[in-house]
Amino acid sequence: MNKKIKRLATGNAVLAASLLMASNAWASNPSPADGFAGLYELASGDGRCTVDRVSGVGSTFYIPRDRSNPNARFNVLVWGNGTGGTSTTYSTLLTSVASHCIAVAAANTANSGTGADMEDAYNSLRARYGNILGNRVCTAGHSQGGGGSFNAANRIGANCVISVQADTRFTTSIYRPLASHVEVIALWSSRDTLAPASGNRGNVQNASTIHTQVETSGEGHFAPTLGRGGNIGTVFRMANIAQLSNDPSIAQEFRRAFWGPTTSYTVTTSHRDISDVRRNAAAMATSP
Repeated sequence: MNKKIKRLATGNAVLAASLLMASNAWASNPSPADGFAGLYELASGDGRCTVDRVSGVGSTFYIPRDRSNPNARFNVLVWGNGTGGTSTTYSTLLTSVASHCIAVAAANTANSGTGADMEDAYNSLRARYGNILGNRVCTAGHSQGGGGSFNAANRIGANCVISVQADTRFTTSIYRPLASHVEVIALWSSRDTLAPASGNRGNVQNASTIHTQVETSGEGHFAPTLGRGGNIGTVFRMANIAQLSNDPSIAQEFRRAFWGPTTSYTVTTSHRDISDVRRNAAAMATSP
């Protein structure tokens, strides 16, 4: 082999190794030394799964595909739009969630507060893709959909709720408390004047037994509709990975951000993008 060919072969081998390392980044646990900041950085990017966006009747599905495991099963996020939202309003945000190997069923309705359309989207997903779905289900949504995610959780019997700037006063209300085992992660933004934490936090607390509430700094009400959702979008992905990742080791690392005793992993206002954190005693007693 002449020197030129040898250099080319060596370069290709290095490139292949680099690509392999990148593709396997999510196969390894985040370094404990990185703590919350490390988890936050990981969740700012996409996961290992490719995503197919599929239109259904009254719903849109984001279906992950794991090339490293063709037999993989995926836990489910059920999504409700904010008032006036359409099937495309949150498509970039939901695609990014699905890339972390989570199946998403999004109700297309612009009025998701009752949770009924979210339940229909979930049932449609189960009917169409039941053979690749796992057993764990979270409901989530923005604004009216955030309030509706509590109502949908009761209708579906979900394991968890991840509400984003939930309006629980004007466009909808939480009809009844959640079952005591349902884990709630409620996300707010410091410059949100339409569904601020100050006017809605109490309703979330009254409806849930186990809850962690996180407020991102410097963002308004429409941050989740812009591309990948800004800082609140990153925390939203963190919450989804924690609650719904089909890799137990990765899920456990991210769960430390929201559940269990305070550690270097726990979401904290020491991070520049986080302005407020409130975890109740049940959240701190919940196993990561």
